Amino acid sequence: MLLELRIQEFAVIESAAIEFGPGLNVLTGETGAGKSIIVDALTAALGARVTSDLIRTGAPAARAEARFGVESRGPVGRWLEEHGLAGDGGRRGDDAGEMVVAREIAPEGRSRAWINGRSATVGMLRELGDLLVEVAGQHEGQRLLRPQAHLGLLDAFGGDTVEALRAGVGELVRMRSDLRAEQKALVEGERDRLRQVEMLRHQVQEIASARLHPGEEEELSSRRVRLANAERLAGAAAAAYTGLYEADGQAAVDQIGRARGALREAAGLDPALGALAERIGTTIGELTDIAHELARYSRSIEADPEELVRVEERLDLLRRLRRKYGETLEAVLAYRDEAASELSRLDSGDARASEIAATLDELEQELAGRCASLSQLRREAASRLEDGVEQVLRSLEMASTRLIVGFGYDPDPAGLLLGDRRVAVGPEGADRVEFLLAANPGEAPRPLARTASGGELSRIMLALRHVLAEAGGVPIFICDEVDAGVGSRAAGSVAGLLAAVGRKRQVLCVTHLPQVASLADRHYWVSKETSGGRTRVRVRTLGPQERVEEVARMLGGRRPTQIAREHAMELLRRGGRS
Repeated sequence: MLLELRIQEFAVIESAAIEFGPGLNVLTGETGAGKSIIVDALTAALGARVTSDLIRTGAPAARAEARFGVESRGPVGRWLEEHGLAGDGGRRGDDAGEMVVAREIAPEGRSRAWINGRSATVGMLRELGDLLVEVAGQHEGQRLLRPQAHLGLLDAFGGDTVEALRAGVGELVRMRSDLRAEQKALVEGERDRLRQVEMLRHQVQEIASARLHPGEEEELSSRRVRLANAERLAGAAAAAYTGLYEADGQAAVDQIGRARGALREAAGLDPALGALAERIGTTIGELTDIAHELARYSRSIEADPEELVRVEERLDLLRRLRRKYGETLEAVLAYRDEAASELSRLDSGDARASEIAATLDELEQELAGRCASLSQLRREAASRLEDGVEQVLRSLEMASTRLIVGFGYDPDPAGLLLGDRRVAVGPEGADRVEFLLAANPGEAPRPLARTASGGELSRIMLALRHVLAEAGGVPIFICDEVDAGVGSRAAGSVAGLLAAVGRKRQVLCVTHLPQVASLADRHYWVSKETSGGRTRVRVRTLGPQERVEEVARMLGGRRPTQIAREHAMELLRRGGRS
C-alpha cells in the first residue's frame, strides 16, 4: 500500500507531501489544477520515462519519493531480499515493513534512483513498479495491456486447480528440457566419444598385453647387467674359487689349514692357542662353503646374446609405457584401471541414448495430456471471465463491447506434439493467450491497446480489474481520468466498481465524477494558485464539510447552489461518508 508521496520541484508542484490510506483515495479539483501530475510523480518514482521538462522552472532538479507498506513474505518483500535491499521489515509487525523509493531528475535529463536509501537503477524501480502498481487511463505501462501478462492473470482467475496444474506442467517441461539437453550433448559429442573410445581401448589393450607386474623392471635391470657381463662375472668367480680352494700349494684354505695345525701343536704348551685354532677351523669351513658357491655361480653364468636381446627389448617396452602412462609401473597399472573405467562409461553412451529417447517419449505423452487438461481449464476460466466483464461493461454503458480471450499456439517443428501439430511449450504450458476486444457488433476482435479510446479503455480496465480482483495481482490500482466520456447513468456504476475494487486493493483515482468522490475513503483537493508571478499546486485532505462543498462544486459548478449541497450530502450519506 502507498503510505506517502513526497514531491519537490516537479512540474508546477513546488512541494507536496500526501499521506494515503487504504481503500478508495480520490483526487479532485478543477480542470488543469494538476491532479494528473501527482500520478506522474508517483509513476516517475517507480521508473516511468521522464524528461527534464518535468523540472519546475528555476529549480536545480525534481524529486519524487514514495513510501510503501510491504509484506516481507510478499512479492515485493521477496524482491527486496533477493536484491539485498530489504529495509525495516519488523517496523510494522512480524511480517510487515516499509519501503521508500525515490527518484531525482536532473536538468540534462539524467536521473538518479534510490531504494531504501541505497543507490539503484531505473530498471530496478521499474521492476518494483510492476509488482506494486497498475495504471488505468494511460496506454503506457498498463499491465493489462501487455499480452505477456494475460496468461498469468487468466491462470490466477482460474484458481488453485489451474495454478497447481500449471506448476505440474512447469516441472515436466523442466525435466524435458534437461533430458533434451543431455540428448543433444550425446549426439553432438558422438564423434568425440568414438574417438575417445578408440584411444582408450588402444591404451587399455597396450598396457594389458604387456602383462606387467610390480618390481619387474628392477628384476630385468639386474638380469640385463648379468647377461651383459657374463664372461667377466664367471671369470671373477672362477678366480676367486681358485684362490680360495685350488691354487697349487697357495690356496687360501690350505694356507689357513697349515696355520691351524701350527697352533694346535703349540696348544700343548699354551692351551689358549687351542681356542684360536678352533676359531680358524670355523673360518676354514666358511671359506670352503664360499668356494663351492663360487664354483656353482661360475658354472651358472653363461653368455646368452639372444636372452640379452629379449631382456633389452622388454626393458625398452617398460620404459615406453612409463613415458606414456606414468613414472612407475604401478602408476601405469593405475592408469590402465582408470582408462578401463572411463571406457566402460563411454561404451554405455548408446544405452543411455536409448534410455533418454524412451523416457522422453513417455514424458512428452504425459506432458501433452497435462497441457490439454490445462488448456481446457483455461478455456473454462476464460468463458467465466468474458461473462463477468460483459456484465460489468453493460453497467458502464458499453453493452455492445465484448472482451474475448484469444487462444493460440506457437508452431515449433521440434516442439510438443499436440493433436496433429507440433507447438512450442514452456513452463506455462502450450497456450498463447491474449485479451481482445470487439468494440462494436460485427467487428473482429482486436488487441486492447489498439481498440478503445482513452476513456473507454479506462472503463474496460476497470471492469477487468473488478472481475480479476479476487485473483490477486498488484496491490495498488491507479485510475487517471477514468470518468472520461462516462454518462450520468454510468457514473454510479463506475463509482460502485471503484469502491468494490477499493475493498480488495488500494485505489488512487483522479476523477471529475461526484459519484466517485462521494464514495472515497479519503478525498484530496488539488488546487492551483498564482503569487509573485509563479504558479503553485497545493494538495490537502478534505474534512467532512469540505467534502460536501467539493462534491457540490462537482455537481453544480464553481459556485454550488444549496440544492447542489443537499444533493452532495445525499450522495455522501448514501456512500456512508457523511
